[in-house]
Amino acid sequence: MISLNESRGAQCDVRLSLKTQDQTLIRQAMEGAGLTRWEAAVLPRVVQDIYFQDGMHRPWKDGQVRYQCVDITAGPGRKLSECPLVPTALTIIDVEQDREVLRKHGAVALRQCKLMRIAEEAREQGGVLTQEDLGVLLSCDERTIRRDIKVLRVKGIHVPTRGFVQDIGPTLSHKGQAVRHWLEGKEPVAVARAINHSLTAVERYLEDFKRVALLVMKGLDEVAIARAANMSPALVRTYQAMYQEAKERPAYAYRFQELAHFFAGTPADDTSDGKKGAL
Repeated sequence: MISLNESRGAQCDVRLSLKTQDQTLIRQAMEGAGLTRWEAAVLPRVVQDIYFQDGMHRPWKDGQVRYQCVDITAGPGRKLSECPLVPTALTIIDVEQDREVLRKHGAVALRQCKLMRIAEEAREQGGVLTQEDLGVLLSCDERTIRRDIKVLRVKGIHVPTRGFVQDIGPTLSHKGQAVRHWLEGKEPVAVARAINHSLTAVERYLEDFKRVALLVMKGLDEVAIARAANMSPALVRTYQAMYQEAKERPAYAYRFQELAHFFAGTPADDTSDGKKGAL
């Protein structure tokens, strides 16, 4: 039986989802151009892919803030007053993802999810956040940030903060962990549960990895992949490194068979060992 609180929460999710920029475009497309809801629903992504492939010229999204952070090339030992800064667009609020995480995992998991998200976004844009930055952006003290980082580290997820980013590898970020869980056999729902993330976000990470992997198989270089997949060069490098490392591991072979068959346009079941994959 659905409780009153759950019903109210679901109604709140619906109301909030109707207030986004994407929903505004969808409504105008349906009312002004006569598009069906399905046709209008894919329009925001199509517009973004065609007109805003260059990440530096993408429009601001609801819930994003502009924040100056230390350039990732500055290194951890350099004085802050001597460090070059870079402007970044950080997603403090993602209504769909945040409501899902809050509902399924609670407020603490939501804060940790936001922490991972903005730290990774900064890194992908050539910057790096300090624990102090994270505290300011998430409206909490540094002790809370340190505790969250420690909890995530126990789970195998390392937040790319200044001082640690030089040592972080591609499989240690939350996106890398999501891909690793998938390579090991987990399906997206199980991956989302394992890293306390929304299913929507996990599916996006996996789709991005698969797109990069397929483009690597086609022989494209980093610049071409970034343009074709509409991703930042930093994220492309992360997924390229994961692909190169993972393809050598026998335990992940069936996942790459799925990708190869998908690339060739033939069913994976013809030669796979029967394990399921999410493509």
